[in-house]
Amino acid sequence: MLKEELLNWGRKLVDWFVRPKNLGVTLIRSGALVIGLSLAGGIVGQIVYKSDSTQLQASVDTSGGPATWISLTAFGVGVLMIVLGVCLNLHDRQQLARQRVLILEQKGLFKIDSPLDTTVKSTLGGNVDTILVDIREGITEGRITNPEIALKKVVDGRGDLVRRLDGQNKNDIEIVYGGLMAVPFTFLTGCLLDDEGGRIKIFDWDRLGVGQWRLIQSGVDDNQRLQTVSAIADRVEEVVFALSISYPVDEAGIAKAFPELPVLHMRMDDLSSNAHWSIEKQSALAEQFLQVVKGLLAKGAKTIHLIIAAPNSVVFNLGRIYDRRLLPLAIVYQYERSSSPAFPWGVALPSHAQDEPSIFRYEVKRAAEPLS
Repeated sequence: MLKEELLNWGRKLVDWFVRPKNLGVTLIRSGALVIGLSLAGGIVGQIVYKSDSTQLQASVDTSGGPATWISLTAFGVGVLMIVLGVCLNLHDRQQLARQRVLILEQKGLFKIDSPLDTTVKSTLGGNVDTILVDIREGITEGRITNPEIALKKVVDGRGDLVRRLDGQNKNDIEIVYGGLMAVPFTFLTGCLLDDEGGRIKIFDWDRLGVGQWRLIQSGVDDNQRLQTVSAIADRVEEVVFALSISYPVDEAGIAKAFPELPVLHMRMDDLSSNAHWSIEKQSALAEQFLQVVKGLLAKGAKTIHLIIAAPNSVVFNLGRIYDRRLLPLAIVYQYERSSSPAFPWGVALPSHAQDEPSIFRYEVKRAAEPLS
């Protein structure tokens, strides 16, 4: 517990040092420092040292002469810096007052007491508005009892976001995504929101210490990448693609649920739910994922069954990079350990063949068919 607290405080200290700096405030502080130094240029004084056998005397006079012009110039530069800093700060405040932050928050797992909008406002500023997608009422003993209803809520949440953006100046709107949602719905949301462009800020829940929302941002990349556990050598039309990032996927459950399909499995050497805060690392993992999917497409794959064990923000970014118009049909499955099969249903992404997402239930020795 002590170690986790120390890590938490250490991370907060690092975040403080790398926080975005306000140029206006920086200019005001620097200008005040320059003025202070220029005033020090008008000092007149005398330093005397006496002892029984020695007497030293030194005079200091920086008034008059060239030093006066230097001090006056520095004073003027300092005043100019302060005036410019005040102007920039007022401009930033006006922009901040006009800036609107639109949050798409998803709740599908355990309850979190810390509100996402409070963290977003303290991190990004602006006027915060939240679109909430909550499917927890449809969860019984950890199982999503009616995925069709949950899917409709997820799709409606994206529709609400599009309506609120319609006719607005997107330069004045910051889109934020955050939540704890079932993997299929998180992947789908990333896939759908990618159409809204790349200006999306992503928050994820940090379970260490007291727990808090954290922004996925530029940071230290540990350079850990996915490693291939089992590969596909031959041409295939249908394949299971499993990713172990935070936890190991249930390989026995996969073999039982998809006994006749080949399995491509990739995993991180260090499985962790708390090693994904760098946007550089997440981007690299998403690109690695995309290249593997392209490789499966080159092998003739038409349908990919995705099994993913990863933090919410990682799943979201994997969904964002999945080009449903060019890549094979993808079905992202829900894992329920106590169910039989362990992957009872999945979400089929919109594709070149179908416009809307749907719920699929895979049946052995039979092609997957949409039920909704």
